[in-house]
Amino acid sequence: MNSGGKMDFVKANEILKTIKKLDSESKESIINALNIAEHVESSAKGFYENEVEKTKGSELNPFFVFLVKEENMHLAKILELKAAIEKSEGKKITTEIKFNINKPPAVHAIPSGQAEMTALLYALWREKKAVDFYAEAAEKTKGSVKKFFNELADFERGHVALLENIVEESQNTDELIMG
Repeated sequence: MNSGGKMDFVKANEILKTIKKLDSESKESIINALNIAEHVESSAKGFYENEVEKTKGSELNPFFVFLVKEENMHLAKILELKAAIEKSEGKKITTEIKFNINKPPAVHAIPSGQAEMTALLYALWREKKAVDFYAEAAEKTKGSVKKFFNELADFERGHVALLENIVEESQNTDELIMG
């Protein structure tokens, strides 16, 4: 896992393999899914940290700072659930993890540069992949683990909506995407 510089992202086939094998009765299987989730959040955090540096002084900077904060929270909650599962010693997993709701900053004067648009579209793609992973993990689990994955999917859906709004509100979006 890399939190800066060149990003590494969990490949789709690794995610699919983990989801395919996900067994709600197996602590090891759930831990494997949480390991993938940890990697997804860690690599997203690294990407957003890089964008924070690139966008200093721009309208997008507070938005990327917000996303770093969100990914940090998700990582902490994933680690919290993993620790609880590891300590459960064969018992049913009942640990409920509570998430904080953070208000995103308003983005007003949306930049129209190619680099910014590329970053926004890449972030949008990553968040959509995270939604898919968490939603599928929720389908294959039950109880508090299902609720946990559903809440992560909801957070990522919120990030998708925010990113889609920024892309739609950006100046010259068509020109930047189509060249």
